[in-house]
Amino acid sequence: MGLTPIDYEQAKALLNNSYEKAAQELPAAVTQYITDNKDALDTIFSSKTQSYREVLLGCAVARYQDRSCNIRHPYVKQGEDAFNGRTLDEKAVNPFLFSKQIPCSKGPYLATFRRNVTFTEDTRDGLRDKEGFDALLSLISTLEAVSESDEVETIIIALLKCFIDLREQSIVRLVPIRRLRIDQYRMFLNKLQHRQSGGLIPMLLTDAVFSTINGQMNAGWTIERQEINAADGATGAPGDITIYKDGAIFKAIEVTERPIDGSRVDSTFSTKITLNNAAEYLFVYTNDLPRENALERAKAYFAQGYDINFASITDLTIHILLSGDEAFRTAYNERMFELFNAQDVQATIKVAWNDALTEAMQA
Repeated sequence: MGLTPIDYEQAKALLNNSYEKAAQELPAAVTQYITDNKDALDTIFSSKTQSYREVLLGCAVARYQDRSCNIRHPYVKQGEDAFNGRTLDEKAVNPFLFSKQIPCSKGPYLATFRRNVTFTEDTRDGLRDKEGFDALLSLISTLEAVSESDEVETIIIALLKCFIDLREQSIVRLVPIRRLRIDQYRMFLNKLQHRQSGGLIPMLLTDAVFSTINGQMNAGWTIERQEINAADGATGAPGDITIYKDGAIFKAIEVTERPIDGSRVDSTFSTKITLNNAAEYLFVYTNDLPRENALERAKAYFAQGYDINFASITDLTIHILLSGDEAFRTAYNERMFELFNAQDVQATIKVAWNDALTEAMQA
């Protein structure tokens, strides 16, 4: 048996796929791992020695690719079961953390240690941050205790969730929109809205469209947006976003990531539309097209004097942008940046913005 090979492209893909899972609702197994190892995780992720965290993530990736390698031996000269920890960090782990704007070390993580280090008790005496290193050893033991790929992936997702939480404590700089073609806008919007955000991303996207129309066309609207976790029924608001003109409801808008069927249209009609006399109602959706029975119910309510319509956030935005000139699109870009750059917008969402915009700009 020779040196354990590391597939660096596969390592990058593993980290990116696991990151997507860590940024969404966590599986029960991940939550349980975080609970069971809370003390060690808290210690290592509050340590000033950033390299300990990168060491741990690198060990997890190596363990995922080959359960026969010795993840305590990160130097190729340490035996046939060793792995190349430095190259793994330089080619996969550190660039990944940097791309997600997660605080990480500026140089090779092994620079923290003496040459030919092993992640064992023997190394402890020569280190300043002994508490952090003890946490590292404890968490490496949890990796050694599992043998199935899905078990290792559970730990990787848990670690990335901790990295995400760490990033929330730092400032993520939002990349501004300079100038995009219409097809680039479409790509940007489609990628951005697929990030799970509890409804915040499509809400901000919708706000940006109507706020830009209001400002650029001097519409004289007053636009009110509900808090993302507020229940419309409880607040009495006609929709997630309500546009008023001369004190009356001009348009009520419901922004949704959930499917829209006939029963939902009926429920919205009885609890929001009729109670607020909102004759113009718009469902703005992200992915799923409205069900056929939803369209039929809208037709029935049209006969009663209520205009209920449906639009995807991407199509709505593109059509509006096409109707304006460069100054209009610049105003839209500025409003979008203002909304997403707000202090209360999570770093995860800001990174999703940066990723989506970077990809679109390169198209």
